[in-house]
Amino acid sequence: MKYRFIAILILMLVGSQNLYSQDYIILSDSEVRGILRVSLGATQFSLREKDSLAQSAYGIHLSNEVKLLSYVWNKEKSFTFHDAFYLDLSFGRMNNEPRELPSKGESESRFSYVANMGYLLLPGYRNPKWALLAGLDFRWRAVKVGEYTFPNVDGPLLYYSRPLVIRAEYALSKEIADKRAIFMMWYDNGTAKRTNYLSARLEYPIGEKGRSWIYFQYTGQSALGEDTFTPSDAKDTKFNQLILGVRIQNAIL
Repeated sequence: MKYRFIAILILMLVGSQNLYSQDYIILSDSEVRGILRVSLGATQFSLREKDSLAQSAYGIHLSNEVKLLSYVWNKEKSFTFHDAFYLDLSFGRMNNEPRELPSKGESESRFSYVANMGYLLLPGYRNPKWALLAGLDFRWRAVKVGEYTFPNVDGPLLYYSRPLVIRAEYALSKEIADKRAIFMMWYDNGTAKRTNYLSARLEYPIGEKGRSWIYFQYTGQSALGEDTFTPSDAKDTKFNQLILGVRIQNAIL
């Protein structure tokens, strides 16, 4: 499964290089700060096969978003956008005791990760007091906890979901327009071609300038996963993740 992680990482790095390509566009330092949203946090995530104990890991969560419409749109207009190409990664160490295969002299790896990439587009309405936006998130994900993988070995490289997303904002300051509490929710019931997806996120502004938020997020998903250490058939597997972190950006848009 190391090859799957390497393939995912290469795919994401190639996408990131395209986003930051300077062949045609050169951005100043202030413009770079304006176009990015960056998050850093602590995370706990797990995979649990049906009728089995959960395999969990603890680690760090890193996320980078690149704004498009959000960056160029006139902030004074009531009709607005919240969008981004995003890449977020969680790296951790499996908390469960590694299994052993004495006959082969092998020990289960503790290395664990969650990889997400996609594009989020939310049109909506925003005024000085509140905002309500809704749209879609085109998201791809893969997870590994120890030797448990999600998707399964014979499944796709990444699970695809297209959840409906709702974003609500409430202003906490009359003087600082960007100082807002934010609530977001994702939901995709899943189809034959898409994997179900559920997530909720609450953000609260910190600092005096309205440029940083502390946030808490829960995510859940169910699909086929597989134990590759003691090879067996793919089974229904539940993925869960909790994140507590800080997000920094130049403006709420």
